[in-house]
Amino acid sequence: MMMFYNGLFIVLLAVLAPSLGCLPEPDDLPDKLAGLLTQLETAKADFQSIFDVTDEQCPCQTPGDCFESDLEALNTTLCDLINNLTALIGDQSTDCPALEGCAALVGGCDRTDIAQVDPVGTILPSLGVYSNLRALTVSGDNASSYSIYSVSSPPLRIACESRTKAGNTPNQLLNEDLGSGTGIAVLDDLLYVAIDNYNNTGIDHLAFISTSGGTLSLLIEIPCEAGRVRAFNGRVYFSDCKEIKCVNETGGDLQVKLKFSMDITSFDVIDDNRIVFIDPAGGLWIYDIATNCFKLLHCKTSPPYGDVKINRCSSLIYVAYSGVSDLDIFNATSLESTGTLEYTTSNPDTCPRLGFEPDCP
Repeated sequence: MMMFYNGLFIVLLAVLAPSLGCLPEPDDLPDKLAGLLTQLETAKADFQSIFDVTDEQCPCQTPGDCFESDLEALNTTLCDLINNLTALIGDQSTDCPALEGCAALVGGCDRTDIAQVDPVGTILPSLGVYSNLRALTVSGDNASSYSIYSVSSPPLRIACESRTKAGNTPNQLLNEDLGSGTGIAVLDDLLYVAIDNYNNTGIDHLAFISTSGGTLSLLIEIPCEAGRVRAFNGRVYFSDCKEIKCVNETGGDLQVKLKFSMDITSFDVIDDNRIVFIDPAGGLWIYDIATNCFKLLHCKTSPPYGDVKINRCSSLIYVAYSGVSDLDIFNATSLESTGTLEYTTSNPDTCPRLGFEPDCP
């Protein structure tokens, strides 16, 4: 009987567990439960044919101690399961929010996983990751097939986890003692990585490597200090102490997009004219390149350090702060707060790093 229970449990998981891809619609769970009940009822009806055979070939001579008795016990268990599932369908919740896609991913140097939380607040199963994660980025057209790239150190380790409906495929692209990675972004088929103290030279660099692995190549020297890296509209943006700069894919056409009075902790590019960033004092700022104006959105004095990133599905600004389990969310147009989103019920990370799953097609 135990084998039956285990096998049935696997069947239940196969029917009810969501697959990678577009997130479930509101009616998916009721439909799956109803479909499972139909399958069990069909199996119960088919069970009679088994008893027709045993009645002719191996009728029970000693009641309670024969093969046919075991079949009857199994049939009883199946009947109980049908009854329990029928009751469960009647009791299922009607107020569970539908998942929206573009879940926020939160990793960090203190975590051994990447937390996932849907925009409606559903904390999803976490993803495995190398420890000492310093940055992450996501590449993919839609949620049915995408890759999560991460950089951790020391040593400098660049890893990829490809996620498809067929399963997850981890792949280590680089693992060398070349310095400390501080940021990573993907543009076309290349990963751009900011590296502090590259190869013990005391010099910081922006480097690149193919998304399929291979040799790490230096792109441009970072004069002050390596920080975050973002890719937007065909260009690679990187922070350098009090400045945000960008280059084209080959490292040419260097432009300084922003200069500030303090170091820049984290940033992201909203659009061609606006950049959002965090300073070491906890200020969250919007900078308008066209007007050369700064606007303070919010100030979180303790703790100030964290990460900021745009959720491209909603164009909302997400901010993760050190040691805080809630993400702050702001409207990039009205510049007003739209609330918070809890990403973990355990200990929050002291150096969180943000990413987002792609949207469904």
